[in-house]
Amino acid sequence: MVDFFRPTTYAMKVDPTLKYAWINIPKNASSFVQKALDDNKWNDVPDDLINSIAESPNIKKLVVLRDPVERWISGFAECWADHDNILDLLDSNTFYDTVQKNPVYDDHTEYQHRFIGKAQNLQYIYMQKNGINKFYKLLGAWIKRTGGFAEFDNYQNPTNPASNNPNKVAIVKKLSAYCKQDNNISNLHKKDYELLEQYEKFTN
Repeated sequence: MVDFFRPTTYAMKVDPTLKYAWINIPKNASSFVQKALDDNKWNDVPDDLINSIAESPNIKKLVVLRDPVERWISGFAECWADHDNILDLLDSNTFYDTVQKNPVYDDHTEYQHRFIGKAQNLQYIYMQKNGINKFYKLLGAWIKRTGGFAEFDNYQNPTNPASNNPNKVAIVKKLSAYCKQDNNISNLHKKDYELLEQYEKFTN
């Protein structure tokens, strides 16, 4: 039985000693983390081993979490930026009625808790929009604790930001304005907000 949602690529990676694992949550710096772990010779986990590694109390796991609504907005922009007339759709009240029924469109907008499932022995790094340098420092510190190396500790700017795509910027602006006035969007992500208390935050 599958206990958590798996992204389409590199759902999980393990270090060469099989003592540490990373669970991929798309839109949470996943491409950056994946490359950093590849540089340290971490391996992709076959599908049939993912559940057992996630639930093993003997393997230390890491995930990156971020504000659930902020992530959903970013994920929606990623999913829909190339579609014609998407900005017109965001002016429709009917669209927001459908969001209340189900805000998930793809792995970028899937709930964060669905990627974690029943994982044990898990820590998270919290990624803040205005604290990207702190994120790099924490990720570097965690990788070094696993016996690896990290040369991005002093990075100051995000990689591949939404600002590189004007359509994404416009989508984010419209959705952010709506979410500020509609608390129901936050309520939809209640389980994701609970993750921040349920698991241990890595603080170095």
